[in-house]
Amino acid sequence: MGRLRKEMALDNGLVLRVTDESNQYYADFWNLKMVIRGQIKVTSNHLEAISPSTPAEGEAKEALGSEVTYCRELTRIGVREADKEEQIQMLLVSFDQNALPYFQHPSFPEKLVLHQWQKMIEERTKGEVEA
Repeated sequence: MGRLRKEMALDNGLVLRVTDESNQYYADFWNLKMVIRGQIKVTSNHLEAISPSTPAEGEAKEALGSEVTYCRELTRIGVREADKEEQIQMLLVSFDQNALPYFQHPSFPEKLVLHQWQKMIEERTKGEVEA
């Protein structure tokens, strides 16, 4: 895990952590990688919004666990050492301007829990179709 660059506590309870997982790959060239992660505790309100109608949906609801994780990677390849910090700041500003408003919305935690549940259903039913 990389170095923590920034932590944002949002009003909807989500805490986003930005870590720098960049690496130098040749001479003064870098592959920049900012990883943004956030965990949302699955509450009884989230679970009440989920109404399974099939066994796979019920299994997915049980498998959600106590929290779900959001993870997004911001990358830039082949950045010179002299431009590294400026490019990192550009990635973070772009995230703040374009994605952060969605994360700050009061309904984002519930939507993320529902999205994770739907992904789990797809994974379970995909296995049934292939079998």
